[in-house]
Amino acid sequence: MGSGFLAAYQDQIEQGIADEQAPEMGDMAQYLDRNAGVAAKLMSAVWTVEDIDGRLLGRIDCHLKEPLTAEEMADLREEILGQCSDGLGEGFEQRPIETDEGDLYVSYWNSSDDYFLCTEDELDEHLEPHQGMGGM
Repeated sequence: MGSGFLAAYQDQIEQGIADEQAPEMGDMAQYLDRNAGVAAKLMSAVWTVEDIDGRLLGRIDCHLKEPLTAEEMADLREEILGQCSDGLGEGFEQRPIETDEGDLYVSYWNSSDDYFLCTEDELDEHLEPHQGMGGM
């Protein structure tokens, strides 16, 4: 389904991903630690979703003690992509979210050309040429 369809189920999806990040698991930042500089600066990483102009997009909020270097940012992106495809995201996409229309499975990763991972500062620039494209 496209991201526009998913917007109707934002509350259920938010609850599902919050449950996947239960406190007993610890903060996802602990799993983004291959680069010592990133690990020292990253305070938390929380997966959620956001409705942007009727499109529901996955969002990962990373809270930092101080800005990352370009190398650290590249390493953090790589680790987040790994979590989206094989870690937290893989576990989440295998758990159904019950809706009135049936079970919904949501993924934070896909191999299509419209998949992207960007910073908040890069988001507007990325969305401009891709308006109307679906996918989460």
